[in-house]
Amino acid sequence: MRSSFARAGAVFGAVMMFTAGPALAEKQVLKMAHWTGPAHHMVQTLAAWGDLIAKESSGDLVLEVDKAPLAKPPGQYDLVRNGVRDLAWPVPAYTKGRFELMQVGELPFICPSATTCSQALTSWYTKHGFDKTEFSDGKTKFLVGYNHGPGTIHSTVELSSLEQIKGVKMRAGGAGVPIAKALGMAVVAMSATQVHEALQRGTVDGVLFPWEAVESFRLTELVKHHLEVPGGLYASTFFHPINSKAFNELSESNQAALLRASGMAGAKLLGEHWDAADKSARDKAMKRGNSIQTLSDAERQRWLPLLDFVRKQWVDMADGKGLNGEMLLADFKAEVKAFSQ
Repeated sequence: MRSSFARAGAVFGAVMMFTAGPALAEKQVLKMAHWTGPAHHMVQTLAAWGDLIAKESSGDLVLEVDKAPLAKPPGQYDLVRNGVRDLAWPVPAYTKGRFELMQVGELPFICPSATTCSQALTSWYTKHGFDKTEFSDGKTKFLVGYNHGPGTIHSTVELSSLEQIKGVKMRAGGAGVPIAKALGMAVVAMSATQVHEALQRGTVDGVLFPWEAVESFRLTELVKHHLEVPGGLYASTFFHPINSKAFNELSESNQAALLRASGMAGAKLLGEHWDAADKSARDKAMKRGNSIQTLSDAERQRWLPLLDFVRKQWVDMADGKGLNGEMLLADFKAEVKAFSQ
C-alpha cells in the first residue's frame, strides 16, 4: 500500500489528534494495523509511539492506527508484506517459521521487565544483522522489536508448586503453550478475549498472562491468586515492520525521523508502556487483596530441567541456520544484564 498523504489535522493513533503548525502544510501518513481491542493498553501505547514519530518529524509524519483489527495475530505480518497496511503489529510466535531468531526473547527465566528486554532484543537483533537476514525478501523492513512483561500465572486457586499445578486447566498462548504442558498443566486453547467467560464458567482455572492482560481483559475479580516467576515463566516478542515500498515513498527527512523513533528509542518507549501497564494491573490486584506470591528458588530449581527443552530448541534452530546458538543466547543474556543495570 502506498504511503498516503493528508492535510493538517490527520488523525493518528486510535484516540489522538495531531494538528500541523503551518496552515495547509502537507503531511505524510502511515497507516498501521493492530489486533487488540479498545480496552487494551496498546491503544494508548501506539498513540504514544505516534507522538514520538510526529515529534521526530516536526509534525510531517503521522501514524494513523486502525480503529478495529483487520487480522488476527497470525495475519498481521502479511498485511504489511502484501501492502494492505504500511505497518502492523506481528507476533513471531504466531508467524511460524519466519522470525525464529527474534524469539530468543521468549525463553523462560530470562526477562525481568519489558523495558529491559525490549532494548536488549532490538540491540541484539540488529547487532547480529538479523534485521536483514530475517527480512531478506525485500518486501518489508524491520523497525523495532520488543517484549511484554514477565509471563505470570494467574489462577482461581493457589498454585505455587508442581504438585499444585499438575492437571490444572490453564489457558496459554504462543510461547506459553509448550511451557505450560511441560509443567503438567492441562492447556486449553482459546483466544485471549474468551478468557473472561471461560473463567466465569469454570472452563479454565487460570491463565498465563503478563500482568497488564489481567486488567485489559477484566480478570482481576476472577483470578485471585498470582504466582510471579523471576525472569518470567515466558514472554512474547513483538515487532513493527514497515512495507518497503511505503518506506521508500517517504521523504528522506521522514525516513530518518521514523528510524529515530524506532530502533532503541522505540524499544525503550514500548517497553516502558508495557511495564507501566503491568504495574497498574498489579497494584489493582493488591488493592483488592489478591494473593501474590513469588516462585521460590527451590521450586525454580525443580522447574529448570523440565523447561530446558525450550532453550535447546532455540539453540538447535540457530545452529541449523549455520549460527552458533549457544554463543548467541549467551550474548542475548549479556544484553539483558547490561540493560538491567
